[in-house]
Amino acid sequence: MANRSLSDYSLLILKGIAMGIANKIPGVSGGIVAVVTGFYEELIFSFQRLNFKAVSLLFRGRFRTFWQYVNGTFLTALFVGVVLSYFTLSLLLDAALTAYPLNVWALFFGLVLASALILYRDFSNWNKKNIVLGIIGLAVGVGLSVLSPSAENTNLLYIFLCGYLSIIGMTLPGLSGSFLLILMGNYSLLLVDSVNALGKYIISPFSSVELLPQDETYALMFAVFLTGSLVGISSLSALIHKIQQRAKDELQAVLIGFVFGSLFILWPPNRITNFAQTNSIIDTTWAVIWGAVGLIIVFALDYYERKK
Repeated sequence: MANRSLSDYSLLILKGIAMGIANKIPGVSGGIVAVVTGFYEELIFSFQRLNFKAVSLLFRGRFRTFWQYVNGTFLTALFVGVVLSYFTLSLLLDAALTAYPLNVWALFFGLVLASALILYRDFSNWNKKNIVLGIIGLAVGVGLSVLSPSAENTNLLYIFLCGYLSIIGMTLPGLSGSFLLILMGNYSLLLVDSVNALGKYIISPFSSVELLPQDETYALMFAVFLTGSLVGISSLSALIHKIQQRAKDELQAVLIGFVFGSLFILWPPNRITNFAQTNSIIDTTWAVIWGAVGLIIVFALDYYERKK
């Protein structure tokens, strides 16, 4: 792997912060950030090195070989950036979802809609097979929107599965891991409430922050979620990479249909209880504006990627 200076690793931490922000915002893929900022291939390479051989090296005490094998300094710098972004952005999202839920969901809808449009624009191999696969993906997305309850699920096995699947957003540019968490019903629980609780635990010994009874439960949930993500990194990322190599067009067709179909679950009126009774024309206008902001953000990232 590339030799880096201290300034290079500082820049990598900043890229990790950008990736962490992308991972927390539905519709923006962490993988897209990796592609745009030029470390996607190294990221996938390093993820696939987190395997049984790495575990064997670690348990045999061959720490230096293990560190070199998994590209440890690269992953650590990236992880530090991701964690920093999680503990800062989560506070903002918590406040925004509480005070302006309609605007937040409108922003998320705009982000995902733009992602879906870009995926469709960049795909040209619409033969009969891929059209059928796209329709299947669309049906699955719509089906999840209709059948999937938005209620949170606090079962630890389910939370582990959320972590396992959310890592897809890092390995498949265009599909957001946090968007998958919305479909699974645990976005606010895991990326807002649990992150905030863990942050309070970390700073409580050094501050006057008061811990609430539920904070311990939330922190445990995030630990399980993180464990699932780490397991997903070492297994699911390698599987997805192999599928990309062998059936890239077929995977892309399913993904495009799925993202378009899943827009139904993000449609703001579907996310707000008693939408018609509790929101005025002014509220709706602001929601449209924030939806447009979401579109602009993703198209701006896409423009930057295409100009590189």
